[in-house]
Amino acid sequence: MADEDINDDKESGEKSDNKKRKGRLLKFILIPVILIAQAVGAYFLVFNVLLEHPNKKGARNSTNLEVGYFFVLADIVVNPASTSGRRYLVMEIGLEAKEEKLITEAESKEIWFRDAINTLLTNKTDVELLDVSKRSLLKKEILKLINSRMKKGEFSKVYFKKYIMQ
Repeated sequence: MADEDINDDKESGEKSDNKKRKGRLLKFILIPVILIAQAVGAYFLVFNVLLEHPNKKGARNSTNLEVGYFFVLADIVVNPASTSGRRYLVMEIGLEAKEEKLITEAESKEIWFRDAINTLLTNKTDVELLDVSKRSLLKKEILKLINSRMKKGEFSKVYFKKYIMQ
């Protein structure tokens, strides 16, 4: 009888070990499955019900970006005033126009644009060119300078594609 009790205890111990193993196995399988299901559900709820999906073709944009035509003046290298050739500025400027005919006119005047911009920039000191707060003023000066030579219209914006001071 004592032997039967010991065997029963062993069998019940093995059964409880099997139950514990099954419980651990269920935890390792069920918890990740539940978390993944919740993440997928949250994704669809947020992007399809509350918000429009960012990749959806008909997604509303609060700002419609209208891009015009661009004329790029690449590889502008100048020595600023009062640097004695020790420092230089490398720039690439993009000019935006609303009409394509301005681009063809600008291509024929590229040499004049380069000379005028070189003259403007070499008259500025390195301190003026390094000051980030003065870049918008520099853009306005360049735009005014370029537009003064245009006959078929005017460029609307100036962009600094590259602006490196060494």
